[in-house]
Amino acid sequence: MIVTVHGNRSDERPQFDGIYRRSPRKVSQLNGLDEPRRRDVVLRLLREARPYYPRLAVALVFGVIAGLGPLALSKAFPLVIDGVIGDPRHPIGLLLEVIAGVFAVNLISNLATYGQSYLTAWSGQRLIASLRSRLFERTMRMPMSEFDKWRPGEFVARFTNDLALMTDALSVALPQFFVTLVTLVGAVAAMLYVDWLLSLFLFVFAPIVNFVVAFFTRMISKSTKRSQERIADLSSNLTEVLAGERIVKAFGRESYENERFAASNDAYFGAYMKVLQLGQTQTPIVAMIVTIALLAIMAFSVREVIAGRLTSGQVLQFWTLVVFAINPLNRFAAFVGDISRGLIGASRVFEVLDVPIESDATDSIEPTRVAGALRFENVSFAYKADGPPILRDLSTTIEAGEIVALVGPSGAGKTTIVNLVPRFYEPQSGSISLDGIDLRRLHLGTLRAAIAIVPQEAMLFSGTVAENIRYGRLDATQAEVEAAAREANAEEFVLDLPLGYETPVGDRGMRLSGGQRQRISIARAVLRDPRILILDEATSALDSHSERLIEAALDRLLPGRTTLIIAHRLSTIRRAHTILYVDGGRILEAGTHDELLSRGGAYASLHAAQFAS
Repeated sequence: MIVTVHGNRSDERPQFDGIYRRSPRKVSQLNGLDEPRRRDVVLRLLREARPYYPRLAVALVFGVIAGLGPLALSKAFPLVIDGVIGDPRHPIGLLLEVIAGVFAVNLISNLATYGQSYLTAWSGQRLIASLRSRLFERTMRMPMSEFDKWRPGEFVARFTNDLALMTDALSVALPQFFVTLVTLVGAVAAMLYVDWLLSLFLFVFAPIVNFVVAFFTRMISKSTKRSQERIADLSSNLTEVLAGERIVKAFGRESYENERFAASNDAYFGAYMKVLQLGQTQTPIVAMIVTIALLAIMAFSVREVIAGRLTSGQVLQFWTLVVFAINPLNRFAAFVGDISRGLIGASRVFEVLDVPIESDATDSIEPTRVAGALRFENVSFAYKADGPPILRDLSTTIEAGEIVALVGPSGAGKTTIVNLVPRFYEPQSGSISLDGIDLRRLHLGTLRAAIAIVPQEAMLFSGTVAENIRYGRLDATQAEVEAAAREANAEEFVLDLPLGYETPVGDRGMRLSGGQRQRISIARAVLRDPRILILDEATSALDSHSERLIEAALDRLLPGRTTLIIAHRLSTIRRAHTILYVDGGRILEAGTHDELLSRGGAYASLHAAQFAS
């Protein structure tokens, strides 16, 4: 064991933002999407949708048919009124032809509507399913330095609320928007054909409607952004409190948490009601403008009939076309609002997809065998670029198979040291090597395949006991799983469980005791058969019986493996070949237990204060 020891100490400790740390956001997005950003999101969605272009092309054709189909009804009125009722012969044959034609067109239009809606919804849902999978994969491959910037509720909100906004926009609003747009364009073209003067008069109101819709769209976009942020706050609050329910009850903080959740809930309610208020205000304003336009059109069209420029059938046709044009204008407001909210959701999803992922160097090395020798050379590290350093010019060498205990006060940098070994974080300066290879050049999969971690609080997943042990090596046989459980002294309680190895452990393993969870965690590490083992105070929170069983399991697990132990218990520390006393991000002392006691330094003082009987 070679170690560089520094004599000076530092009182600086890592600084944390607490449970309310905010995710990284662009300032321009806090008040909704500006025009360039909205355009970028739309273009990106179009690129993402390329695999579905063939289906969308067919849906486009169906949408045109569905949008133009209803206009056949307007053509029926002059045929019936002028050609049947107005004709002294009253040709019933023409009436039957008109009825049959309208029915056929309506049937085709409805079938086209179904086809367009289905194909568009299928394409939209496949796109969202793809984004959901990529969102999960991106989260899994996100560097810890990036992951730490996000609250759990931020990810939950993007998987649920933001994708739900995209679902509403792509599967419902967008298909209907296109059909409605085709109907509007077709109705306007037909209106111009019937009477261009009346049509131009109606167009006077169009810019007013456009201005109102655009104004409310901007306001709704901003309010939706704030609403999504508030639901993320609410999700984070809920996630944190549910995970820490025992602590809440232990400290009697139910009322405090109720008040805190109520505040987040009220903030979301206010933000949501603002969105709802804007949407509900937009509709009657647009409807009032349209009503004024209709009344004016009615007066002028009657004047056209009196003047003899239009027949009664043509007037009824024109009014029908006006209705077909006005209805889309009324519905556009809702569609545009839904699509704007969908773009907000897409923007927030892309925000996560754009976070960099862990990657290997282009010339990464994959050694065929890992011995486990570690070397830290002048390593300095801070969790934030502008934050206080946690490690300061730290150097040490750990031989393959050596057991090293890291001791020292809280916040000294012990956990940071072991977190750098699997490259959860990258040092700002200096280097760490494994078997002489810089970790930055080592293939990440190879590095982590050689490492197993047993944390202080065992983390189990929902599933069976066997599935949680097999997490260490997914291709392990049942016999290997059971052998690992025996090595970890876990079989003692597993066989007493109702279903043995197939017993569900519950969410986060809550159906098991702390000692049982920890033994399964150790069995998982045994099954992995790592060359480097990291124990982060693995026995500090256990009862004496569980501790004895785990200590016995560790006696079988540790020999021959490079082991880094963060520990305070004397029995665990004495097992180490070398003890490193860490404080202020530096190694102040190094040696065996007896050597450090004989020196009477910082370790001896710590031992006297914490371990003296």
